[in-house]
Amino acid sequence: MELYKALGVVPGDVVAFVGAGGKSSAILQAANELKGASVKVLAVPTTKMFVSEARGIGPILTAEDTGDLRLEVERALEDGGAAVVGSRMLSKDRIGGVEAALVPYLAPKDGVALVEADGSRRRPIKGTAGHEPPLPEGATLVVVVGGIDALGRTVDEEHVHRPEIFTEITGAGPGHTITPVAFARALLAGLRNAPEEARRAALLAGVVPGSDMAAASTIARELWRGGVRKVVSTSLPKESPGRVWAL
Repeated sequence: MELYKALGVVPGDVVAFVGAGGKSSAILQAANELKGASVKVLAVPTTKMFVSEARGIGPILTAEDTGDLRLEVERALEDGGAAVVGSRMLSKDRIGGVEAALVPYLAPKDGVALVEADGSRRRPIKGTAGHEPPLPEGATLVVVVGGIDALGRTVDEEHVHRPEIFTEITGAGPGHTITPVAFARALLAGLRNAPEEARRAALLAGVVPGSDMAAASTIARELWRGGVRKVVSTSLPKESPGRVWAL
């Protein structure tokens, strides 16, 4: 199963990936699948993105003037394909994100915009504050991502981005073990600011056949109870390209 199809991505979508543990890998795979289906795709980080990840999608476009940036995007996607847009090069390794408010202005109307709309400092799970994430206006699909490697780990700085907020959300205190229920509650918090009209989905990353599947099923049930009707699991980022399963 292709990831973009499992998530229900269609031309015209502005897809915001939030959460932790596999957003960049998911965007890379979905972008390449969409390219293979002859769909224009623009990857848009609103935080930061590694150049190595961006180059796996397409040319990197930056410009200080937003009008110039839009023209660059239109030219790059004129004949199909994919590109990555950023505000500027922060270093030889990283691209600066664009403001969330600019995403609707840059998104291809006849293609798909894949937006990395959240940061997690490479942790598998995060505590999402009440004001987060800064979603782009016009987001049609919000996908919350969590790395299943967090299960069984302790609630601390090493395994959780913003563990104090994670504790407030889930009730799992410092040093406690992260359970499937706590994991699901953290993901649901990542969707609480999704626009009412937007579709919602959850992506469980790092899942491989075996005991992971049982844990993924438990998380999926909790997410269903929380109102999320589309739950997908993937072996990304452990495998690339990742295998995909609908739960």
